Formats: sequence, structure tokens, C-alpha cells
Amino acid sequence: MKPGFFALAGIALIFAGCQSQTTGLTWSPLPLGSQIEPTAVSCPVSGTCYAVGQNGLILKTINGGVSWITLDLVNGGPALANFNLTGISCPSSQICFMTGNQGLILTTADGGQTFQIQNETVNGNLTLNAVACQTASTPACVAVGNNNSVFILSQMTGFWVQDLAVQTEIGPANYNQVSLEPGVILISAMTQSGQGVDGLLESLDGGTSFSLISISPTLAPQGLSGIACQSSGQCVADGAGALLVSGDRGLNWYSASVYGGATLSGSLTGVSATSDGSFWAYGETGSLYQIPPVSGGSLPGQVAYPQTLPGNTVALTVGGVSCQSTELCLAVAYSPSVPGIVYLSSPPGTASSSSTTTPVTLP
Repeated sequence: MKPGFFALAGIALIFAGCQSQTTGLTWSPLPLGSQIEPTAVSCPVSGTCYAVGQNGLILKTINGGVSWITLDLVNGGPALANFNLTGISCPSSQICFMTGNQGLILTTADGGQTFQIQNETVNGNLTLNAVACQTASTPACVAVGNNNSVFILSQMTGFWVQDLAVQTEIGPANYNQVSLEPGVILISAMTQSGQGVDGLLESLDGGTSFSLISISPTLAPQGLSGIACQSSGQCVADGAGALLVSGDRGLNWYSASVYGGATLSGSLTGVSATSDGSFWAYGETGSLYQIPPVSGGSLPGQVAYPQTLPGNTVALTVGGVSCQSTELCLAVAYSPSVPGIVYLSSPPGTASSSSTTTPVTLP
């Protein structure tokens, strides 16, 4: 995979009339070309974002998503083609941690100039689905995946250690996403082949012990895939046919209502929290919802606002959202059958443009 470059002139809107519901942002797509599938994104500071994806894809922008460059050097040479990267968390503009299949944990400490593999298992069936990091507390990072897999990095300069305490609390399960806040780890869990218990795993001691927060099948009939929390204790979780909110860090959950009385579209797979207190829930068939911030820690009855992503999104799965400011966000979408896309947001009512962009294929 050689370095490549993508450009979106003027962050212009490609399709007219693509603004979503009342509080929805306006989104403009940057097609990335065939067989380019970004699955996760992280924007540690305004202007700088990283995205990862299938077949060792690593992208970086330093101008807020207007243009991207591809990165692929690991230990001095291209070594990622056999890995599918699934998650990324960047605690700073220079430091990023990435996860993938084969138990891969990958890091850069110099803004993507070089990468180091910090963990790789011989178990080809182990996929680490997500990673979350923080700078103000311990542990520094937590990575989660299939087969009850949890790896913890206590300090940024330390070593990843597999956490075995979590396996005894829930039975056979796959862990899809992790929320990491000072003093609290929350992990979304889904059963394997009808065994185990769907719900959330909570640790209040840095991963030394976990307790189960069960979720009613009425609220989440097929379990939970995504989880994200704010330091205020407000949390959002999602799954197939489920979009839930909590004001007490996951102890009690309520179904969010969709703006206009609409039903949830697609199967939701993940959640991201932003610095302004809002949340983004995303998933299959181009599904993307914004849950605005609330005050006082009360979330019951909270409204989710669907976003309209331009183009044919039926085949696309939104893999992640990261925001640089209140109204400047990036969403990445992927599909094995259509070119992947990076979507850039702008405030509601931004003027549309008739300009077009030709998809670019990586050399």
C-alpha cells in the first residue's frame, strides 16, 4: 500500500437538499475509491484526525478532513495488508492506539511517521473490536474484542496485559465497544450462540473486578453493540433495534425517542461521545443519529435526531464518528460492495453546491 492522497475542494456539498431533520447537520461526502473501507475515526484535536479500516488502511488529515494521506509503515516497512483495523483512539495529535483482527494492537507515538505492533496473538480468530484511551486517569487504555477479550494498558509507557477477571462475570460473550472515563470502565457485551448474558460490564477499580449490568430484552431485544459515556454520568448504548439513554452511568436505561416519531433504521453498532456533551449513534444502512447534550444529568425521554447522509447509503455501514467542534464532525462509512466514504459536517442550513468529486483509488 503506497502513500495516497484525497482532496475535497471547499468542503462543498455534493448533493443538494441533503440536510437532515431540524437539528441535523449538513454532511458532505468524500468518496475514497473502490476497496477502500474506513471503519473507525478519531480526531484528538481540531484539524487533525486519523481513520483506520480494512486491509491495513490508515488515513490522516491535518486540515479537518479536506484532504487525507495514507500511512502504512510498521517497524520501518509495510506490514499491515493482512490486518483489518477495527478501532482507533488518539489521546493526542501524536499518539494513537489501533485494534484489529489477529489480536492486533498497533500504536504510533509520532503522529503516524512510524508504527509499532504492541500486541499480536497467534489466534487468528481473535478480533479486537474497539479501544478507548484517556490521559487524566488510569488505566490509560482498554481494548475489547471477541471471546471475552479485554486488554488493559495501565500507563501510556507500559505494556498491554490481558484482563482475565472479566471472563467470570458474564459467560461466553463478544465485547464490541468500551467506554473509559476516570474511575469507570463500561463494556458492551453480546452472547455467543445463545450462551452467556447480554448486557454491560462495569469496573470501578481499573479492571481488577467487574460487575454485570443486565439490560432488559424489552429495551435491547438483540443485545447491545455500542456504549459511550460522558464524565457527567450520561451514557448512550445501542444495538439492533435499540437506542438507549442513561443519566446515572448505566445503572438505569430508557429508550430514546426518534424525532418525528420515526422508527429506528438499520442495526446500530456503535456510539461516540463528543466534548460538547452530545452523542452519535451509528450503524448499518447509513444509520446515524445525534443525541444533543442535556443538563442536570437527566436523559429519560431524550430525542435522537436522524442525520441524512447524501448518496446511496443503503449498502454502507457508518463505522464511527468523531467531532472537532460542536458542528464540525467526521463520519466514516464502509462497504465491501461500494467505495468507502468520509463524511464532513457543517452547520444546518449551509448552502448547497452542485460541484462533484470523482472517487479516487489508492495506488
